[in-house]
Amino acid sequence: MFLAERRTKAMGSTAQVIVYAPTQPSADDLADLALLRVNLLEQCWSRFRDDSELNALNAHAGQGPVEVSADLETLVSVMLEAAEWTQGAFDPTVLGAMTNLGYDADFATVVARDAIDALNDALAPVHGTGGIVLDSHAHTVCLPSGVGLDPGAIGKGLAGDIVASEIYGAGAQGVLVNLGGDITTRGEAGRAPWVAQIADDRRTGSPLLHEVQLSTGRRSVATSSSLRRRWNGRHHVIDPVTGLPAQSDLAQVTVIAPTGWQAEAATTFALVRGRDEAGAWLADHHLDALLFPHDPTIEPIRVREALHV
Repeated sequence: MFLAERRTKAMGSTAQVIVYAPTQPSADDLADLALLRVNLLEQCWSRFRDDSELNALNAHAGQGPVEVSADLETLVSVMLEAAEWTQGAFDPTVLGAMTNLGYDADFATVVARDAIDALNDALAPVHGTGGIVLDSHAHTVCLPSGVGLDPGAIGKGLAGDIVASEIYGAGAQGVLVNLGGDITTRGEAGRAPWVAQIADDRRTGSPLLHEVQLSTGRRSVATSSSLRRRWNGRHHVIDPVTGLPAQSDLAQVTVIAPTGWQAEAATTFALVRGRDEAGAWLADHHLDALLFPHDPTIEPIRVREALHV
């Protein structure tokens, strides 16, 4: 079995793909194809690209159904499913609230620009997904007036799912897609399981806490933190109830799930709803997780015994 690895900048972070295949040429070709696919999904889904299909859809809110590509249709379908699954804790209609708080460009631009001190503190409404109509037969999406979609981390998780599945289906024996530290896998790493590493954002220079083994039923791991992507005292995880950054008793959450989008949605649920509600919800959904309270002297809380620290 032969290995190929590729890295590039994509989706606001570093994208890494690792491919195991029967021959070196096939491993190289599949790894190149995986990066190309990541870039194509970013071109379709990114709210930071003026020419993205997502932005074109958002620009037509209130103007009737818009025909969409298969990739964008999949994204909208998964976002609606994630909103229902998380009881609204993940809400793709937070775009207005996010831009109102100043996260209206790629993150490097947000933290660098001088205008950040003049951000608008007025609340922007979060409309919810009830008025969004996805017609899977006509392949159209209809957004109500004033509604814009922001995939957030779901975009990374779903991209990992799509790319890993497609490359595995194209002949790879093992695939890992790492988008900014959120990982999705298919197959195995050579003849061994995939292993992901988790660190504690609460502690500067923290050593790795644990090496998490991924398998068929636990293919993906995602970590979300209110300590990352901060600007002007704000962070990127929005509570749809308030339209403001979530203020729960958790600073960081890591979830292992069957798919990347589920891992991402579950971390959002936990950061928005807090320790007690998240612990019960994650256990009910048979998801392994680590919950990190704000106090760095408190050890991470395990959800389910399958995840050992």
